[in-house]
Amino acid sequence: MSGNTPVDPAAFFREMLGQWESMANEFGGNMMKSGEFTRVMHGANAAALKAREVSSEMMDRALSAANMPSKGDVADLSARLHRVEESMMRVEAMLRAALMAQGVGEIAAEPSAARPKPKRTRKPPSQVAGKDPGKAAG
Repeated sequence: MSGNTPVDPAAFFREMLGQWESMANEFGGNMMKSGEFTRVMHGANAAALKAREVSSEMMDRALSAANMPSKGDVADLSARLHRVEESMMRVEAMLRAALMAQGVGEIAAEPSAARPKPKRTRKPPSQVAGKDPGKAAG
């Protein structure tokens, strides 16, 4: 009994898994080196790109039929809006520079001070004279 060592099933499984992994790596490596595999993968990639292109074209047609913008239209509008905003910022900077040159720098330095604020004349219904919010009109 002292001469017999217990069999470790986990060690047997690890060894079997290692052998299987090395055989799979060898088989996969040999297969990937073949010209057939390269042609098949090239064809699969070309088919996937064509499917994506057709799908995009169909989506554009469907959106156009529904009178909705496509992803490209939204991206174009976003870029155009960005250019308009940049132009506006340049115009504002030129106006501030012109106002500073005229000596109106305090107003031009802080744009929020130059804007008139709206009057806050609205009152909640409970504070309006002659009306009781608890009573229904009848």
